[in-house]
Amino acid sequence: MPLISVIMPVYNGARFLKKTLASLLAQTCGDWELIVIDDGSTDGTPELLAKYDDPRFVKIRKENGGEAQTRNVGLRQAKGEFIAFLDADDLYLPTALADMSAFLAAQPEYDALFSDGYLCDENERILSRLTEHRSGIYTGNILEALVLTADVLTVPVCTLTRRAVIQQHQVEFDEQLVIGPDWDFWIRLARYARFGYLDKPTCLYRVHLTNITRTSGAQKRQKDLVYGRLKVLNAEWFPELSLPTRQKFFYALLNDLLSNQAAQQQEIFNHPNFQALPAPDRASLLRQVGTYQLLNRIAPDFALQCLRHAVELNPADRKSRFLLTAQRMAGLSATIALLRLWQRVHLWGQRLRSIGQRRARPVPSSLGPVGS
Repeated sequence: MPLISVIMPVYNGARFLKKTLASLLAQTCGDWELIVIDDGSTDGTPELLAKYDDPRFVKIRKENGGEAQTRNVGLRQAKGEFIAFLDADDLYLPTALADMSAFLAAQPEYDALFSDGYLCDENERILSRLTEHRSGIYTGNILEALVLTADVLTVPVCTLTRRAVIQQHQVEFDEQLVIGPDWDFWIRLARYARFGYLDKPTCLYRVHLTNITRTSGAQKRQKDLVYGRLKVLNAEWFPELSLPTRQKFFYALLNDLLSNQAAQQQEIFNHPNFQALPAPDRASLLRQVGTYQLLNRIAPDFALQCLRHAVELNPADRKSRFLLTAQRMAGLSATIALLRLWQRVHLWGQRLRSIGQRRARPVPSSLGPVGS
C-alpha cells in the first residue's frame, strides 16, 4: 500500500501537465501513487500521459463529467494512507509530500493539514503567498470558520488528509457543483476531522485564464455559490453552530449573494433556522436587507415591509423606526438621499478604523470568501 495517493483530475491540461508531473516525480518522498483521471480531454493530454510508464501511475480515462465527479473517481480508487490533491496545472515543491506526511505522522491528533504555498502566474513567477489570502490561521475544529469563508484552506494542492476519515464518513465531492466543490468537500470533512497547519510552503498554485472559475459564467457562479450556502443552511447540524457564526452566515447570504433577490430573501426569512435566531438579530438582518433594497431602488415595497417587520420584532430598533418615519413624512426619494449620506459617513469611518489592519486578499480564480 502506498503512503500517499495523489489524485489528479485533468481536462485538456496538456499545456502545464508535463511540468506538474515533473514536480511530482521530483519528490524526495517516493512512496506514492498517482491516480490521474482524464476527464474526456480533447487536446494532447492522453498522448502525453501515454509516455509515462512509471508503475506508480494509475491512469483512468472517462467521459467528461466535471471536476467533482472526476475527483470522486480518484477517491474511490485511492489506496494510500493519505490523500493529496494535485491539479494538472499546479506544482509541488520538492519536499512537499515528505513534509506533509511527516507532519501528520508526528501529530496523530490531526486528521488533515493545510500548508503555506505560493500563487504563481502562467510562467511560474511568484505572485504572493497563500497566507496573504487567508483571513487567519484556524486549526483543530475549523467547521465554523469554513462555513463563513472559503479562504481558510484556499486551494486543495496545499492539503493532505488521512484516507481513513474520508472513508469512515463517506465524504465525497458534490457533483452538482462546478464552482465551490472544494469548499463544500472541506465543510463535509470538517464535521469529523481536526485540521493542523504546516507553516511551510509546499506548492505553487497557478493562476491563469483557463482556471475553472474564470471560464464559468457569472450566472453559473452565482447559482453554485447560493446552492452551496443553502446546503449549509439546510444541514441538520446548522442549529449547532454558534450564534455569532449563524448571524454572520445569514448576513453574507442575504446581503451579498442574494442582495438583489427579494423573493429568495423572503424564503430565507421564512426558513426555520432564520426563525430560530433571537428576535433582535432577525430585526437587524431585516433592517440591513431593507436598507440595501432602498439604497439601490430594487424593491421599495419589500424594503418597507422588511423595516416594518424589524420594528415588530424589536420595538427598540430606532434605525428602522427612523427610516419608516422619514419615508412617511418626506417620501421615498428624500429617505434614499439620507441613507446615501449616512452610508458615505459610515464608509469613511470604516476606512479610518481599518488603517493598519490586515485583510485577506481574495485568491484569483478560486472560490473566494463569501462577500468578497
